[in-house]
Amino acid sequence: MSDGLGLVLALLALVVVAAVVGRVTARELATGGYRIPEDEATHRPPPSWWVAPLLVGLVLFVTSAVGGTATYAALPAYLLFAWLSVCLVWIDLDVHRLPVGLTRPALPAFALLLLPPTIATGEWDRLLVAAICSLGLTAIYVAFAFLPGGGFGGGDVQLAPTIGLLLGWFSVGHVVVGTLAAFVLGGFGAVVLLLSGRAGRKTAMAFGPFMCAGLLVALAWTEEVLAGLVGG
Repeated sequence: MSDGLGLVLALLALVVVAAVVGRVTARELATGGYRIPEDEATHRPPPSWWVAPLLVGLVLFVTSAVGGTATYAALPAYLLFAWLSVCLVWIDLDVHRLPVGLTRPALPAFALLLLPPTIATGEWDRLLVAAICSLGLTAIYVAFAFLPGGGFGGGDVQLAPTIGLLLGWFSVGHVVVGTLAAFVLGGFGAVVLLLSGRAGRKTAMAFGPFMCAGLLVALAWTEEVLAGLVGG
C-alpha cells in the first residue's frame, strides 16, 4: 500500500469516526442535559443538524494544520479539542455559559495527551513553554474578568489555561496570534449583532466560541500572521 493511499484511507476513517461521534454528540446536546437552574433557560435547545458536519470539518482542518507543523503524535490532543469546541460552542450559544464539567477536566486531559508528542520530539522545553503560556493566558483573562464591563465569565477564565497550553506547545507566537484572533473575531461578532439588532450594548455575548476559533486560526496561520505583522 502506497503512503498516499494509506493517508487517504486514514482521513476517510477519521471522517467516518467524526461523523458518528458528531451524531451521538448532537443527540446528547439536544436533550439540554447540560442546563442548570441558574441558566433560567426556557427556550428549546439549538437545532442539532450542524453538529456532525461541523465536527467533520474541524477534524479535517485540525489534521491538516497540526500535521503540517508538528509530529502527528500531537494530533489526538487537537482532535479532542475539535470535539470540545463543538460542545462548548453549542452550550455557550444556548445558555451563555461554559460548563465546568468540560472546562475543568480539559486541562489535565490535554496535558497528558501532549506528553507522547513531547517524548517523540524530545523537546521538553515545549511542555515547559506550554505550561508558562497556560498560566500567562489565565492571568490575562482573570485580569479582564475583574475589569468593569469586562464581560468574561468563570467559564472563559477556566478555558483560558487549556487554550494557552495547546497553543504554547507550538510557540509563544501561537498564543499571541490565537489571543488576538479571539478578540478580533469577538469584536467583529459583536458589531454584527449590534448592527443586525440582535443584541444591545448591554447584551451578554458568548465569547467561548471565539476563543476556540482563535486557537484554530493560530494553528493554521500563525507564521503568516506574524510575518505580516513584522513585515508591516
